[in-house]
Amino acid sequence: MDTGLTVGERIALLGLDQRDGTPRDHLRVGAAVAAAPLLRLVRTGGVVARDGKLVATGVPAPGEPLAAAVAAQVREHPEARPQSWLLAVRDQAVTTAYEGLRAKGVVHREGRKVLGAFGSYRYPVTDASVPEALRSELAGVVLDGAAAGPETAELITLLHHAGLHARALPDADPDVVKERMGELAATTGPSGAVGEAVAAALAALTVLLVGIPGLAG
Repeated sequence: MDTGLTVGERIALLGLDQRDGTPRDHLRVGAAVAAAPLLRLVRTGGVVARDGKLVATGVPAPGEPLAAAVAAQVREHPEARPQSWLLAVRDQAVTTAYEGLRAKGVVHREGRKVLGAFGSYRYPVTDASVPEALRSELAGVVLDGAAAGPETAELITLLHHAGLHARALPDADPDVVKERMGELAATTGPSGAVGEAVAAALAALTVLLVGIPGLAG
């Protein structure tokens, strides 16, 4: 399914309350949205694993500001832990995802921002067919065994590692969804050097979530 949405936008959309558009699980969603451009860079060769570290190899294409922001973090702070790069771009990534959804007519914004706090805005869905189609595709892959395209595989991997199983498929058995997403995340990724870099990027997401006080597993 081609929704025209980035992986980060899809994660942000799935994280919205289906009734009123309130962002839910915002810490997990924020971490996953921030990790999306890093994973994208890894899969396209913009960031590689070298001597046990992630290293930026080039400049992302124009029109990819989040990828550029992540690549800049990798280049300018090579000794930092990858989760620090994700923290540095998290607010920008979340804002960009919501603004992208608004620009594409999927949601509209209500409320006001309070001291930069997450969740001060609500984003009611304008076009319900988009999240419905997204969840239908996920159900087809996760529950029915349909083949996953590259972006859907990335989405499932990030949802799984961020613990967003219930947000993705709220009407399905959560234990089944978690198990199947785990299987897909383990089997659909690349191997070799790219696989090593993907594993490092996902480990950064996991460490970032573990480091958030009070966040349940």
